[in-house]
Amino acid sequence: MVTSSVTISLYNFQLLDQLLYATDQSGKIAVDDGIARLYKEIQDVWSGELLPTNQYGLKEAWEIISSAEKMDVAFAVRTNLTFNGFHDDDSPIHGKAVTFRARDCLHVKAKYNEDWWIGRVVKVDAPIGFIPAPAKLKKLAEEASAQLGPIKKGGMKDEKKLQVPEKPVDKMEDMGSIESLCTIAPTRVSEIETRAQGPYESVPVIRPIILCGPSMRGFEITDLMHKALVHALKRQFEDRLESYPVQDRFLKLLHSSIASNKYSINPEGLDEITNNIYEEAKKFKLMFVDLKINSPVPLKNSAMGPILVHIKISNSKVLTNLIKQRGADQKRGLTAQLYAATKLCDLDRRQFDVVLNEHDFDDAAEHLINYLEKYWRASRPLQASKRVNDSFLRNTPAIMSKLGLKSPKSHYNSARRQDHRIKV
Repeated sequence: MVTSSVTISLYNFQLLDQLLYATDQSGKIAVDDGIARLYKEIQDVWSGELLPTNQYGLKEAWEIISSAEKMDVAFAVRTNLTFNGFHDDDSPIHGKAVTFRARDCLHVKAKYNEDWWIGRVVKVDAPIGFIPAPAKLKKLAEEASAQLGPIKKGGMKDEKKLQVPEKPVDKMEDMGSIESLCTIAPTRVSEIETRAQGPYESVPVIRPIILCGPSMRGFEITDLMHKALVHALKRQFEDRLESYPVQDRFLKLLHSSIASNKYSINPEGLDEITNNIYEEAKKFKLMFVDLKINSPVPLKNSAMGPILVHIKISNSKVLTNLIKQRGADQKRGLTAQLYAATKLCDLDRRQFDVVLNEHDFDDAAEHLINYLEKYWRASRPLQASKRVNDSFLRNTPAIMSKLGLKSPKSHYNSARRQDHRIKV
């Protein structure tokens, strides 16, 4: 697991204790990268102060919530458990507690008191409300574990569900929807990530976009598919999207760590890349980052918190046809590319935010663009554009031709059409 050694003073030990389920008094604690960065974010934003004990009246609470709409985002966190704000609501304003699922991202705007922060879930139309502070959420998790035993990921056994919405929701791609929150168990806390060190971990305020698949980087098919998707994104989002240039020396360190299988401890070069991404994210623009990696595994425990996109080709015959059409040079790496694609397809679906398995390039691009449009509106509710622009579908062929990428698209589509005829 990625760890970071954080040296703390006695003054700030209570702050770190609030972020962790279990701590000691040694003064030097090895914590996950996400916890370490959250500790640093709170120190930077709130000068490391412990949460105040001020008790506001109802009128003051409403004023703070109303003004929070226009507040800047202080920092972002990803949750490691599910919290039902409607169950036994004890927030300062009844009905204003934020409900969220495990692995949801939250934008934190201000601190209210020792038990509550103010912020919102990063979903379209998600309202501003009261978020339980780490100390409160930690206490609730401990109480739930004591009463019901260890709660494993996926919820409690035989738990009852709230009414399921009429329209089915893809739980793995519900970034833009708050409908998925309707199916949360009617208990205060559930779905605790058992391997997490604390209830929250830090992520950038705007998560970077990273593409994986369909096979290995450095081979023509994979590289051209990535280029085609990135240019479709640039066409759609224009100045709302930036490509973050990763310095070669950091990439070499990262790839060297991956090659030597040391990334399970702490990938060299990844810390520097993550630091820069946190700074770039403050511009509140969508950000594409090309780490040239073949798997999301090295990033699993990183505080980078990327939006991982899997370009998936599960049919080996389809991928073989694609590779052979690229010429003899690409055929020499056929076995390695097929193996890499199989390993990617075998990974747990939950390791990716978006899986593109469409048979046509335009459909795959539309799928990713729709997801990112929702994420854009969710992350910037006041500034999000209301215009619907589907011109990328009409202009994509011209873009591909201009970029000299016509052949990969035609191969992508022709091979994908074969997928309808080939039975796996």
